[in-house]
Amino acid sequence: ERVPQSPLEREVNVVKKSNIYPSIVLGCVCVAVALLLSGINMFTAPIIADRQDADANAALLEVLPNGKDFKPLEITDAYPEVITDGWKADGGFVFKATVNGYKPGLVIMCGIDAEGKIAGVKHIVTNETYGFEAELNGAYVGDTIDSAELIIATGATSKSMTSLAYFDAVKASLQAAVIAGGGSVDVRNPEQILQDNLNAALGTTDVKFSRWIATEIVTGVDKVYAAEGGAGYVFVIGESFIGVNESGVVTQGVSEENATAAVAAYEIVSASKLTKLTELPSGIKKNVLAAYVTESGNYLFELEGYGFYDAYGSSIKITVTISAEGKIIDCATTDQHKDEGYGQSATEEYSAQFVGVDAETLKSSTDLGAISSATYTTQGYRKALQAAFDAFAKITAEGGNEQ
Repeated sequence: ERVPQSPLEREVNVVKKSNIYPSIVLGCVCVAVALLLSGINMFTAPIIADRQDADANAALLEVLPNGKDFKPLEITDAYPEVITDGWKADGGFVFKATVNGYKPGLVIMCGIDAEGKIAGVKHIVTNETYGFEAELNGAYVGDTIDSAELIIATGATSKSMTSLAYFDAVKASLQAAVIAGGGSVDVRNPEQILQDNLNAALGTTDVKFSRWIATEIVTGVDKVYAAEGGAGYVFVIGESFIGVNESGVVTQGVSEENATAAVAAYEIVSASKLTKLTELPSGIKKNVLAAYVTESGNYLFELEGYGFYDAYGSSIKITVTISAEGKIIDCATTDQHKDEGYGQSATEEYSAQFVGVDAETLKSSTDLGAISSATYTTQGYRKALQAAFDAFAKITAEGGNEQ
């Protein structure tokens, strides 16, 4: 027999039902919106693609005015990676390159005539912010693979991401024309060339190297690269690459002077060990993400710099080492706003200027350069380094921390 509900129970059930119905309605709305967006994308994606193809076809004669009978080329791995399409014509070639400026998706059409000269160049798709790409349309006409040099748009800085990306597209198109004509050209980017040189020096193949962020003061070498998996190190002295394997043996024939310097550096580098500090003194700024100490009393800090894009949840990641004497041994930008432009300027060239700087110099010096057109990023970078010095002072004042 069913027991009658009390007034209180009836009220509770009414409340429960009233809470369920809005949730169901909200869920249905979300599903409907998702289906609608999916349907819109299904119909608009081909339209957008067709429009881009139409723009590319219209640009063929615009960038290669004397071209006739355009026929598509097969773009293989032999071409620069930014080349996405190509056409052969009576009168030359046209290539479409997709590059990243301040934002991804800058598409450039470039025509190269039968003499290897640029006949025309223009963008057909852009997501750029400042419009510099419009000024660069046609800027390289007449240039060849040997004469083309970077052109900076009016009002842009020397580190303009749009100008640099545009030039990359032009350079890649000129290289592609040589390849399409039956010639050969080195299409590797600087990072690929570096990795190949490092592998050659250590006698390895397809091993990934990363720059060793110095935790000890090493003299006699310019840069140190560590091989993935502990296979050894490569030491750069001038233009020479000297590989030293995990057994401390020089792997390639080099001068006795360079071999001696590399082995001495290897002994310091391979012996340096980092121990993470599990507890840090109170009052350390949020820029400091982690801290490590070596047996020699040097400290490595992993930092976060808050710059122009902090409001969007992005930041610059920095690693800095400070000697027991309180001077920066090494400084490197380990992550930045790859697609957003300004953080890209916080490169190795900028970071290197802080080597040898102490806390007081960092705070007072006007000689330390700024990142061009990036005031907030510059301030964020220097504040992060100052936070590292503050942390160093607190840690060493307390005689170190638990490890």
